[in-house]
Amino acid sequence: MSGPAFPLARVRALLPLLSGHRRALHAMPELGLELPRTAAYVEAELLRLGLKPRRSGDGMWADVGTRGPLVALRADMDALPIEEATGAAYASRTPGLMHACGHDAHAAALLGAAALLAEAAPGLPYRVRLVFQTGEEGQAGALPLIEAGVLEGVAAIAAGHAGDLSDELAPGQAGFLPGPMMAASDRFRGSFVGSGGHGAAPHKSPDPIVAFAEYALALQALRAREIEQTRPAVVSLCQVSSGSTYNVIPERLGFMGTARSLDTPTRAFLEQRIGELGKAVAAMRGLSFEFEWLGGYPPLLNEPEAAALAEEAARTVLGGERVRRLTRPSMGGEDFAYYLEKVPGCFWFLNTQAPERGISFPNHNPRFDLDEGLLPELCAVNLAIAESLAAAFG
Repeated sequence: MSGPAFPLARVRALLPLLSGHRRALHAMPELGLELPRTAAYVEAELLRLGLKPRRSGDGMWADVGTRGPLVALRADMDALPIEEATGAAYASRTPGLMHACGHDAHAAALLGAAALLAEAAPGLPYRVRLVFQTGEEGQAGALPLIEAGVLEGVAAIAAGHAGDLSDELAPGQAGFLPGPMMAASDRFRGSFVGSGGHGAAPHKSPDPIVAFAEYALALQALRAREIEQTRPAVVSLCQVSSGSTYNVIPERLGFMGTARSLDTPTRAFLEQRIGELGKAVAAMRGLSFEFEWLGGYPPLLNEPEAAALAEEAARTVLGGERVRRLTRPSMGGEDFAYYLEKVPGCFWFLNTQAPERGISFPNHNPRFDLDEGLLPELCAVNLAIAESLAAAFG
């Protein structure tokens, strides 16, 4: 590649536009699959640029260009149920909701890409599908878009994620990893069920709290002693509900948790053993056990050639010192994995922290923010990746 069609210096001229979009979206966070205000904002901007967005619920996509292979760039748009504590002038105006994972930046950067592509469309030798997705935070918003045809004719797809998602990246650096980059994010829930009774007479009532304590330890041993140590896996119990007062052994204890893995055999093993261990502990303590495996996003697997091309494209934009080949995947989950099950592509990280200015809190934190000066990098690298993927996979 001799040089990207949209060099960083050109994209940096759009910083006021990018920042304006990001702040407008940041102030109006919405959850899940229904994002009426966010979708209206994005759709209005696409229409203003002369594009023709196609809606699927509150998700949408728009094509730019008139000839050549078609590649896709995706941005998610949903927020999180978090009370914002940044104190920023553009902070959330909706109590209890916040853009705490950079999705506002992703959408803003893609709107900036739309502006540049729309202007250059007559001369582009490729086409770009701009995908704006709802429901990434646990609602699998990629699936309804795929069902609606968002990948029809698409040769390859890419997306970048802002924030602090890898300890291997310093602020301003981009990270790439062929193959498994993010984990399957499965969920499970269950209950230990007894009869209830007086706290002074535990011999008359099997205790679900004691059973759960043993179960929690058994799950730690599962990871430590039943899974090959070179295979990444995480099991976390994250929600527990039981009891009503200090002197009553509760009848029931309910729990929820998550299991993370990077390959199909480990994923299937976790599903089987997490349920088996609960059943065994319950039987040992005279309780019954209810269990439900809720599943989740599959592992995110970057196509190796696409990842290598994307990494090289990023180097042409940022320079070699700002681009890193990561050595470790993230155990976080991402529903971009569903797109990569259908077409080749690449997901990548951009560290958008600025610790010297107090921008140092992790994703999903009430004080999460990002360095808006890096929005052009997010936009320019995605554009360069699209150009590179179109040349290779078209």
